[in-house]
Amino acid sequence: MGCSVTADGGTLPPGCVISPVVPVIDDSAPWPRVRNVINALVSGLRNGRFIEEALESVCVELGASSAWSTLETKGHGPLHRSRTASFQGASPAVLAMHVTQVLERVQDERVTTAGRVPYAEVGSYVAVPLWSEPDVSAKTREFVGAMYLEFPGDQGTQAEILAFVEAVAALLGGMISQQTRIETTSEDLLVERATDRHESYLELDQLLAPESMRGIREELRAAMQSGASIMILGESGTGKTQLGTAFARATHQEPIVRATLGMADDLNTITSELFGHERGAFSGAVSKRKGLVEHADGGTLILDEVLNLPSNAQKLLLDFTQFGLYRPLGYQGREPKTAKVRLISVTNGDVQQAIKDRGFRQDLYYRLATVPIVLPPLRDRRQDIPKIATLYLHHVDSQTGWELSPDALDVLTSPHLPWEGNIRELEAVLERARNRARVSDGSDPVIDARHFDLPADTSPPPAASPDSYEGGDIATRWEQILQTRDSLEASERAIIEETLAACEGFVARAARVLSMSRTGLISRMATLQIEADEFRRRRRQS
Repeated sequence: MGCSVTADGGTLPPGCVISPVVPVIDDSAPWPRVRNVINALVSGLRNGRFIEEALESVCVELGASSAWSTLETKGHGPLHRSRTASFQGASPAVLAMHVTQVLERVQDERVTTAGRVPYAEVGSYVAVPLWSEPDVSAKTREFVGAMYLEFPGDQGTQAEILAFVEAVAALLGGMISQQTRIETTSEDLLVERATDRHESYLELDQLLAPESMRGIREELRAAMQSGASIMILGESGTGKTQLGTAFARATHQEPIVRATLGMADDLNTITSELFGHERGAFSGAVSKRKGLVEHADGGTLILDEVLNLPSNAQKLLLDFTQFGLYRPLGYQGREPKTAKVRLISVTNGDVQQAIKDRGFRQDLYYRLATVPIVLPPLRDRRQDIPKIATLYLHHVDSQTGWELSPDALDVLTSPHLPWEGNIRELEAVLERARNRARVSDGSDPVIDARHFDLPADTSPPPAASPDSYEGGDIATRWEQILQTRDSLEASERAIIEETLAACEGFVARAARVLSMSRTGLISRMATLQIEADEFRRRRRQS
């Protein structure tokens, strides 16, 4: 509950709140106008339109018919326009020519200029320079642009209007300067995050050392001799970006810059991030920005989750992949810019399905996937887990010399573990186990099965011992053996069929995954009545 009372020295009723007394302000005074302009400017910061909002507010407060501003650039700077009305019958072309000439004069001479408009008997204008705030150490300021206002009367030549406009110009110039610093810092952070610093990834030879990576190893070694684009496919967590970065480092194609796509669907935002923008290219672009393509010039650009790129942005990327040419947003140069980069695309999506659904351009796919690489999931190459685990432990703690006990390796390679998180999940499991081993056995750098927190039901059921079939009549014991054999064969059949499906029906490839000879696998397939052709037909149908 609240009530309005005046502070007259009396006792306030319980629960009452004193309402502040708001003084009546003369509308002719400059301070309400200044306050409104400041409010508009601050409001515009939220959507990157603080220049436009400030111009609009100045027009309203001073009764101006138009307001323009320009940012200092090479050549003719981009213009921001607000509340432009048809002034005394002047055509827009005549008005724009006059404004441009006045702003260029301010930009050249760095002085305030005011006078009558040249195309009407009445009407005036004022144009003022926009300066940054003075540098504390050098006590100097930077010219950042100019502001132009036009009036239907003689306001532009009045001293009080000039003083007000110059005050607004000082505020606007300072805000532009600060926003430029913010944008520059944001760009530096973006590039810092996107650029590989050689800190955490394994080398290419280490990643491709397992036998299951032989095919990929041969493909990438052949690709090293060219600048062909590479597309790496695979489930989330299989190490696609890590492989792409290691390949770029091995080929010495640096700098290595990573662009994470799909963070925005606005074409201007995507164009600005990839190709950069010029000052004033869009609302809030108060500074020039280099895109990631330019930062990667001469090196490698990794396009992370490329399927997330909207269709309108795919066309821009296609043009760049074909000719190496691009235009930053707002770029006015006659000739486009050029950059030479190797493109490595990464995605965990279904590219072929995306093409069928018209969500991804087929011509862009052919440009990006000159060398397609499919990383197999960890569950399909369990025999590599010991080597991968050892590499990881040595990489994160090379001084300690961690080892995995035989029972720990048995747990990690269990066929009942799904490894849905792939390499990332394995690394997390090893990190937790290493921490537990350090706490429980600080002097012994050995990781045992007890140090893992893997689900208890993932371990295979214990095999029946010969003793379990003793006792009872012969027929009963034989029936038990047959039941056990049927169960084992069903499990064996399921694993072989899963492997053949992952290897698209190629028996030799499946044999490598299962760590057995090709002839041995063919023999077991014949016994279990498994046809490889069935899995090849599935591949052709898909």
